[in-house]
Amino acid sequence: MIGRLHGELVEKHPNLVVVDCGGVGYTCAISLGTYGLLPEVGAPATLHVETLLRENDLSLLGFATREERDLYRMLVKVDGVGPKLALAALGALPLEGLIQAVRSRDTKALTRIPGVGKKTAEKICFELSEKMGGLSGLEGLGGGAAPGDPWESDLRSALLNLGFREEAVQPVVAGLRSSRPPIPEAIRQALKALQR
Repeated sequence: MIGRLHGELVEKHPNLVVVDCGGVGYTCAISLGTYGLLPEVGAPATLHVETLLRENDLSLLGFATREERDLYRMLVKVDGVGPKLALAALGALPLEGLIQAVRSRDTKALTRIPGVGKKTAEKICFELSEKMGGLSGLEGLGGGAAPGDPWESDLRSALLNLGFREEAVQPVVAGLRSSRPPIPEAIRQALKALQR
């Protein structure tokens, strides 16, 4: 079972990537959310991986963050939601927006996901709204930054106060999380990314 890949990003498409790890290229299906967080081709990349083994098929799904992979795992446990639909859900709404929609039982927001009708949206809300609070790493999503992370909270707040929308700010903040530059530098880098 493959749980994580780290290597050179050799191909990048909105629905799949190829990561070269020690001379072996691994193809992973990805969501649009992950696509937006990945570096350019040729740069090192890390993906949290879910391995799917079916009768005649072995597939890898790649996620930019553990939180996205955890949410994917929750979604596929809902009756009627398969891997394809779960990836579509993760790409149709920003991660925080999806979590917030489930927690507040906003079925209207969920029906904007391609392939999700009213009944499926209701099932997702019914089965997951209570569980989401207990997922490690997801507690802070859907309600600002996780408590105890003033750097992320300050950066997000500064960008929102400058008039950027939450769904645009979230992936930029997530992209800077590993390097954590000082706030003034983080704001400069975030503004560059947001104005592309």
